[in-house]
Amino acid sequence: MLKARQEYIGSLVCVGLDPLIERMPEEFAKYTPDLFWSVSLWMRSVIEQTAPFACMYKLQSAHWESIPDGVKLLRAIISHIHNVYPKIPVFLDCKRGDIGRTQERYRVAHFDLAGADGINYNGYMGVGDTLEGLIDRKYPGRALVGLGRTSNSSAWEIQDRVGVDGLMLWEFMVKCIFASSSELSVLENAGIVMGVAHADPKDSTKIYSWHLSRAREIVGDKMWFLIPGVGAQGGFVKETISTAYVGAGSLAINSSSGIIFSDNPAVSAESLRDEIRKYV
Repeated sequence: MLKARQEYIGSLVCVGLDPLIERMPEEFAKYTPDLFWSVSLWMRSVIEQTAPFACMYKLQSAHWESIPDGVKLLRAIISHIHNVYPKIPVFLDCKRGDIGRTQERYRVAHFDLAGADGINYNGYMGVGDTLEGLIDRKYPGRALVGLGRTSNSSAWEIQDRVGVDGLMLWEFMVKCIFASSSELSVLENAGIVMGVAHADPKDSTKIYSWHLSRAREIVGDKMWFLIPGVGAQGGFVKETISTAYVGAGSLAINSSSGIIFSDNPAVSAESLRDEIRKYV
């Protein structure tokens, strides 16, 4: 779905739908205290404005769960996207990471009940176990995306630690995600969360993108990258594309705050699409 959508509209922009009540535009806030209705109208408006530029929508579950009846609202919005824009995949950012029957319950909640086309997971409790519980062989097209190296700088204090084998923790995790996805026969739709190219922590005049080229070295063109950190977090698009892009469907660049909280979401989404197009 992701590859087909990117080829059809010529865009790698993933629009993050992460509502914050305190930042709701006044035209929708006037409907409060009925938050279900006001947030629904707001998000539907954002979707309508950004659909021409969106290769995927990503909903961060905590932003919805913190709203009264938010889980019901999240499911309604996913259903709305599927009904109105059936060619656009919907990804749920929930970072679930457990084992056995608990992970299976997450699978039912997020795929069967919410209707997501893909989710991400945290492999800290063992990549094989956390991944296996999310797989339903009746639905082979579901995207299962493991956390690799994230975009928040404090995470690098842990993720960039070098182990006894000489690999950084995130490198080892990517290797495990790749191996388990292959062993469990879900590699075709499997992915990795890899943060955007960013300012080098050791020299702010330089751009750090080695993690992206290294991840590509590990997985080749066999896995797609979900890339956060563009927009409000100040990531670099050119360097991200040059080190991680290997064709349609190989990555999706997410922007949430930079689009949905802007004065004109359509213009913001189009602007990001056009910037990315310069380097593809």
